[in-house]
Amino acid sequence: MSTDIEKFLSSGKYKYKINEPLSKHTTLGIGGNADFFVEVETEEKLCDLLKFINKNKIKFFILGGGTNTLFSDDGFKGIIIKLLQSNNFNKIGILDDWKIVINNKDTELPYSEELAMTIEIISVAAAASLQAVVKQTAEQGLSGFEYLAGIPGTVGGAIFGNAGVKEWSISDNLIKIEIVDFDGNKKILEKKNINFEYRKSNLSNCIITRAFFRLKKTDKNDILNVVLHELEKRKLSQPIGVKSAGCVFKNPQNDSAGRLIDSLSLKNYNIGEIEISAKHANFFVNKSNGTAKDMLELISFVKKKVFEKYNIRLETEIRMVK
Repeated sequence: MSTDIEKFLSSGKYKYKINEPLSKHTTLGIGGNADFFVEVETEEKLCDLLKFINKNKIKFFILGGGTNTLFSDDGFKGIIIKLLQSNNFNKIGILDDWKIVINNKDTELPYSEELAMTIEIISVAAAASLQAVVKQTAEQGLSGFEYLAGIPGTVGGAIFGNAGVKEWSISDNLIKIEIVDFDGNKKILEKKNINFEYRKSNLSNCIITRAFFRLKKTDKNDILNVVLHELEKRKLSQPIGVKSAGCVFKNPQNDSAGRLIDSLSLKNYNIGEIEISAKHANFFVNKSNGTAKDMLELISFVKKKVFEKYNIRLETEIRMVK
């Protein structure tokens, strides 16, 4: 089968690598080799690849910015797909005429000239960096992404995991998305037809390629002040410049996973090279050459301790991929 996969990828002029270390493609820096690591440049190539995968029943995984992802030490037996940050999947733009995006059928927010004075609609490709979007929208006086300042990853991944802060999520500003389903078909999904919950969605059977957001026209300095505040807050409360997947656990209702773990005096506790951050107990840091095995053991240990003390079952935010 590997020969057939390589033949298809070569004939389609895909950018791919064989036995690529997945540790190079995640913020945690953990993971064995992928049989095939494919960077896709266009929607057409993405559709063709998914049809080939579906026809041949090949195992695959969609990788965004590599945050919140833990790959097995044994690697991945199949194809890893990553949207290449090219003009096709990396473009950010304000729509000149957004009457075609906003109408009574699509959303509760119909177009009006009055609304156009205060709202701007932007189109963002899925592989665009969250921080690039934060920067560009802030500079143009468009409010809606500033609370994502300092959060790594891509727009597609952020929508999939409904990224955000305590009282705000990226889905709050979303209008609709363009996707390619796992059969290789292009589709459009309106926000009202997507199930968003705290740090998750039901978008597990498709690849997001583009999204449309409504942003509020606001004073640029006000937005930049929020951006600076968020960056400073993260700098003071979260480990920066280390190998981490971000928050390991989702916050329980009306509580904080970090607070629960910290209350058990588990900061700096480690298994192998994986250590609970001294700065924020819901961040586990790969100090050097940590393994997925160590990470999973530490996750299991913390879950057990929190349940024994508080009768609360922590739910992981990290996606574990075998």
